[in-house]
Amino acid sequence: MFSPGETLKMVANNPLYRGTMESRVVAVNRTSMIVTMPSRDGKPVFLPVGTIVRVQRGDAALEPPFQAEVLAREFKPVALLTITLPQAISRGGRSEPGGRGTRVIAVTSGKGGVGKTTLAINLAIALSRLQLRICLIDVDLGTANVDFLLRLNASYNLSHLLKGEKELKDIIVEGPEGLRIIPGAVGLADLANLSDWQYTRLIHAFNQLEQECDLLILDTGAGIAANVTNFLVAADTVLVVTTPDPHAILDAYALIKTLCSLKQNPNIKLIINRVESYEEENQVKRNLLNSCRSFLQQPIEYLGWVTESAHVTRSIRDITPFVISYPRSEAALCVAAIARKLAAVKPEAEREKEKGLRRFIDDLFGLLKKSALP
Repeated sequence: MFSPGETLKMVANNPLYRGTMESRVVAVNRTSMIVTMPSRDGKPVFLPVGTIVRVQRGDAALEPPFQAEVLAREFKPVALLTITLPQAISRGGRSEPGGRGTRVIAVTSGKGGVGKTTLAINLAIALSRLQLRICLIDVDLGTANVDFLLRLNASYNLSHLLKGEKELKDIIVEGPEGLRIIPGAVGLADLANLSDWQYTRLIHAFNQLEQECDLLILDTGAGIAANVTNFLVAADTVLVVTTPDPHAILDAYALIKTLCSLKQNPNIKLIINRVESYEEENQVKRNLLNSCRSFLQQPIEYLGWVTESAHVTRSIRDITPFVISYPRSEAALCVAAIARKLAAVKPEAEREKEKGLRRFIDDLFGLLKKSALP
């Protein structure tokens, strides 16, 4: 592959940086390599993070070039870039025909107490059983409790990554049935105030995660505060969870209305939790979907319902996901049916809307910065 000291030629896919630049390999990692800041005519060219470059060995004109992405840059003690290796996934590669990024699904609710986190955990496990690589990240900045509900003792979170103390592999916790957990609430609280160096670390980490994760599920907070809606706007898909309780329904509608005002044609899907009868489920579904269509001109896809169940109550008391402790219960079968709908192959038009983790982080970072302005 590549060795320290090799010369490289680069051409940036950016009209601001024209011509062929020269660089030299400093170090090679599993999915990336560190190179000297490229130069042209003896002057350094400070390529920004996210730039797509065509890279070729400097002494191998017959060897085909490969596409890479600038993941990070640093200036002390010397100016260096971190770029992806040929086998790694870059943003440019994902945007090519047939390329797909990780889908980002946010699970949210209009009010607390509707079983959102319990549903997110059990749905993540059900999706993992469908041979999908699932990562679940707790972004409820108020009452983060995913790791507690899974009996996990997470020692690190995203704050340790951003401080340079740990790498992504060090903070990911292995959950049940192949599920991977990223403890993130503490680290994400200050996302709007990241330095350039911290931001490049985050981008690098999520580029790595893109290669290991098919679906990233966000367990968000409840309500319409900016620290909730920012995640919803940045996500590819939003799952709104409600119960038949009238207050929960009104708050779910208010959340959908707010999201529609913040994002054009958001991809929203509805789940009704703790349903006691078919008649109850049908009434809630009909009223809420019709209201969204009539008053918001926003079609909402209905994913399904989860029944009220003593099995769910016991599993919460025992701190064990009910799809594991009671896999044949009606509630577990409902969640499995919802998972199959989410995992189903989607039309090309809907796949084109999915952004991948790099664009998700870019969008989220911009929204958080905007929210932080006075």
